[in-house]
Amino acid sequence: MARVEFQQLGEFEYLARLSTGDFCESEEYTIQGDQFQLDAGFAKWKGPAVLLGFKPRYRLDRLSGRYRDIRRQNSMPGGAHDLAPDLLFDFFTDINRDATDSWLVDTTFGSSVYQDIEPLQSYTIFATEDGLILRTKPILAYEEETGDLLIDINQGCARQNTPGLRNFLLKINQF
Repeated sequence: MARVEFQQLGEFEYLARLSTGDFCESEEYTIQGDQFQLDAGFAKWKGPAVLLGFKPRYRLDRLSGRYRDIRRQNSMPGGAHDLAPDLLFDFFTDINRDATDSWLVDTTFGSSVYQDIEPLQSYTIFATEDGLILRTKPILAYEEETGDLLIDINQGCARQNTPGLRNFLLKINQF
């Protein structure tokens, strides 16, 4: 659901590049700390929806920096970036109001992952039925194996000719 990579700007200051969807485009955020945290909201369905094959819904909510040392956390600057999209109908907020007596929604909850920041690592975050999990892998531009140059191409990123229409359709479909 998301990939984050970091560039160090200063002591405890990083530029975070967050990619979602097809990972072809990224947003940049400045965070403070020696760790990062990504938060998401989840909604799990009840019986009829599960039988129809509905998967849990999720939405990225927040990206923030944090400090491993609690004393530093309490004395240093912090901040968070709102990742929740602006929508006409906010599924998570509107469902939370009526979740206790809903015949369709079992529960809503938040899930977070956090990890030490290493600029030479790429962090991929996955949404599971029970929440978020995180996997890391080194950032390599290329590998050399037995004298051959290997370049990992794991997706194609075509240029979108209609970004306004694409963004509009994404907002409509993210309820």
